[in-house]
Amino acid sequence: MKLCYRGVDYDYNPPSLEVRESELTGHYRGRPLRFSYVRHLPVTQPIGNYTYRGVSYSTNCHGQIQPPVAVPQRQPVFQAGHGTASRGLQARRHLLREAAEAHRVNIQRSIQHRIEVARIQGNDQLLRQLEDELHQTA
Repeated sequence: MKLCYRGVDYDYNPPSLEVRESELTGHYRGRPLRFSYVRHLPVTQPIGNYTYRGVSYSTNCHGQIQPPVAVPQRQPVFQAGHGTASRGLQARRHLLREAAEAHRVNIQRSIQHRIEVARIQGNDQLLRQLEDELHQTA
């Protein structure tokens, strides 16, 4: 089919699909209606190298599994390397440890305050629960 868009002529050949009528029928606004569907529509599958639970595999365009392809191993992100990278990682780990310790101390302070309030109110059940929680964080 010859078409023209903004003065540029080109040939357009729409893909031909084999359409088949189904056995399903219906009515729309009082008129009979027959449903049709595409007999076969090829679906291309993604091609790639994958890893599932540590096992490498690859797929082809038909979705079939191919023999494994060697994938270069990557160095883990938090593994200590050489030079400035290892010093940066060590500094980050140190900051994370400090933050975790500060978080733990703040939680213990909060629980201590809640224990004091429970003692003043005379709530023995809450006092036992808070003491158990304090022992779990220690």
